[in-house]
Amino acid sequence: MLKFSLLGYGHIGKVHRQAIEETIGAELISIIDMNLQDEDLDVKTYTTLESFLTEDTETDVVIIATPNGLHREHAVRCLNAGKHVLIEKPMALTTDRAQEILTVAESKGLRVFSSMQLRFSPPVSYVKQLLENNCLGEIYMVNIQCYWNRNKNYYKTREWHGTNEMDGGVLFTQFSHFIDIVNYWFDEVTCTNSSFYNFNHQGITEFADSGKLDFKANEAAGNMIFTTSTYETNYESSIVIIAEKGTLKIGDQYLNELKYSNLKNVVCSEKNLSTTVKNFHPKAIAEIVEAIAENRSSVLDGHHAIRLVQFIEESYNLAEIKQD
Repeated sequence: MLKFSLLGYGHIGKVHRQAIEETIGAELISIIDMNLQDEDLDVKTYTTLESFLTEDTETDVVIIATPNGLHREHAVRCLNAGKHVLIEKPMALTTDRAQEILTVAESKGLRVFSSMQLRFSPPVSYVKQLLENNCLGEIYMVNIQCYWNRNKNYYKTREWHGTNEMDGGVLFTQFSHFIDIVNYWFDEVTCTNSSFYNFNHQGITEFADSGKLDFKANEAAGNMIFTTSTYETNYESSIVIIAEKGTLKIGDQYLNELKYSNLKNVVCSEKNLSTTVKNFHPKAIAEIVEAIAENRSSVLDGHHAIRLVQFIEESYNLAEIKQD
């Protein structure tokens, strides 16, 4: 039985708790959060990380579900205390901080996992298999579109959201999974051009709410358009692949729907591949349990997550250069 402790018990922390409870071979033994004084959670609780690291002798894996800007500090402290870590996306807000986490883990002989659970979505896995088997031939284009809404209330009710120091921007907090999936499908993804805009979050966030990116995915031309400024509600999220032997579109916020498929010599059912499941965290917890038990590599290993941080950092740096 792999024993987990949860650092941070906000919205995503509660999602992780449910995932652990649904996973055979996983057990939640404690929760660490400064705002737990009046809650009866049926597990041991700590109000500070210091007290947990001093007293705990059982935890195998700490899930880091704190604000983005604290991921590096909290992960390093838990690793130095002898715990494996699962870090909510993003792994860190800079490549250097992400690499520091991996360096500490290697020195301690411990594992770092990142919460990249959409890799377990059936349509995502299906496209991965098509690419690995060269069923699509030459890939011409990869297009990402993310049209979401994050209103003023979203930022005002979450004090750390909206700041560069703790949030990092919409590519980190809202849209990182879409970039990660392209990283999962292709060996090399590099941002080549970027533009950022702040349409209706002036005075609300310290960063842009929208942007356009150009990138290379292996030899394919890629682009990404994203915004949190759509009217009232989320509109659409999708990734489209245009290839020599077919066209594919997967969509929804959780990339759990195969929207379109027209492939040469390949017949698939869009209905059968799509799923109503939107929470793939239990699959991620099960993967971590198995990877540690079998002492094998994992698609959730932290070195995969560094590519995501590098890409976003590249996009910000290119935008700064263009403004000079």
